[in-house]
Amino acid sequence: MRVLDYFQPLALEAAFSCLQKSPGTTKLLAGGTDLIIQMKERSVEADYIVDLANILELKGIVQDGDNLVIGSMVTFSEIEHNHLINKYIPLLAKAAGTVGSPQIRNTATIGGNIANAAVAADSLPALLALEAKVRLQKINAQKDVAIEDILVGANKTCIAPDEILTKIIIPIPQANTAMTFIKIGRRKALAIARLNLGLTLSMDMGRKTKKASLALGAVGVTAYRVPQVEELLMGKAINEDTITAACNLISEVVSEKLGTRSTASYKMAVAKAALSKALENVKAELEGD
Repeated sequence: MRVLDYFQPLALEAAFSCLQKSPGTTKLLAGGTDLIIQMKERSVEADYIVDLANILELKGIVQDGDNLVIGSMVTFSEIEHNHLINKYIPLLAKAAGTVGSPQIRNTATIGGNIANAAVAADSLPALLALEAKVRLQKINAQKDVAIEDILVGANKTCIAPDEILTKIIIPIPQANTAMTFIKIGRRKALAIARLNLGLTLSMDMGRKTKKASLALGAVGVTAYRVPQVEELLMGKAINEDTITAACNLISEVVSEKLGTRSTASYKMAVAKAALSKALENVKAELEGD
């Protein structure tokens, strides 16, 4: 692992200055649970490291009008236990609680998880189902980008070398919305997801679906929304017939996505089972209102 210099700025402005020196050969350290391993394995190389750990502007979870705003350097432990997250978007708290071990959750950050864009990243299906946006900033410019537009492939994003992901912006779901997160791994402790799923459902006064957001992870090169199933759920009550139809459809979607890969039949069955569990979970939550 060869690093020529290491910077630990105290403000975002200083981080941009460090990054501007050589953006193409500089890596941002945002927790480091992925980057350090990648550098040791030489799958990633960097001449310079900019550690974002001490930048207060990248921390904190606040409500801003109709949105929750999460700093990119907020750890998964903080997300798991935060009262605003648990009140408005418990789906994300549950996803955060499935990340690695307590030690990893105390160090790994949501911004780092997004920027690393791992195929099985636990935060991504949850954020997709919540229709999150991320704020990308560089010197004298910023833009908000939908999370699905950030992800372009396995461990690949559209974040430019001179940009820093500073915030995650999540609209607070409307009343009468249920949500759940499902993770299936090889074992409970420290499991890397073999499939993860995020789902939010908003119901009308007649208990029929007026909005659905469904996302899958670890099924393909990156996490993604499943509009085919979202459209099927629209206008329907969540009953046995709807659940059966949705599960059959997600199996078809996964089959098309994976084609002839050796894992296709397994993932089809697991996706079907995960969606069935997710829909039963939201059905129980809605009936308990």
